[in-house]
Amino acid sequence: MANLRHRVRTITLQILFEVDATDHPLDIVLERCLDEEELPSDGKLFLRRLVFGVWEHRSYIDRIIEESAPNWPVTQMPGVDKAILRIALFELLLDDNEKKPVKAIINEAVELAKHFGSDNSSRFVNGVLGTVVNRYASEQAEE
Repeated sequence: MANLRHRVRTITLQILFEVDATDHPLDIVLERCLDEEELPSDGKLFLRRLVFGVWEHRSYIDRIIEESAPNWPVTQMPGVDKAILRIALFELLLDDNEKKPVKAIINEAVELAKHFGSDNSSRFVNGVLGTVVNRYASEQAEE
């Protein structure tokens, strides 16, 4: 199951990167990837939930990224880093279908950054996610 989820997050990263970098329609890119990848039905559901969830909430997620990394406007951020952060923040903050351990989400994002990003991507992704988690943990503690 863990390998399936990693694979789905990798495909999600590729879809979000392509859609963000081009004017390709999200649903067409997603369907093409579903045709190319052999995923079990739960993998397809997870992929759709991640892709559409991130895309639907991207302006909210991008505001959180910019608050947590004020020196890096989202528009100037490398596309891979942006897509990884969007996926992780969707899973951390918005995905109500299942609550995954915070550490697992961050570790997965850092692994994706190491594999697909630049030399500094993993540190950057880890730092932004750590800032978000600390901020939201302290806000929830105050409530």
